Amino acid sequence: MTGSQCQEARLRLGWSTRMLANKAGVPWYAVMNLDYGTGEVDPAIVDALARAFRQAGLELR
Repeated sequence: MTGSQCQEARLRLGWSTRMLANKAGVPWYAVMNLDYGTGEVDPAIVDALARAFRQAGLELR
């Protein structure tokens, strides 16, 4: 998942970065780093974010 895909999915669901972080069980700054491309993001965090999106009914490709 790219940062722009994450941001688009998050906005489509009406979630803030903090909401997504809470739903995925990851630090808020990790969502910010991915969304805005401002830092390295652990692949396990990306997996947790993708899982949160799937649980909300969105499948990212």
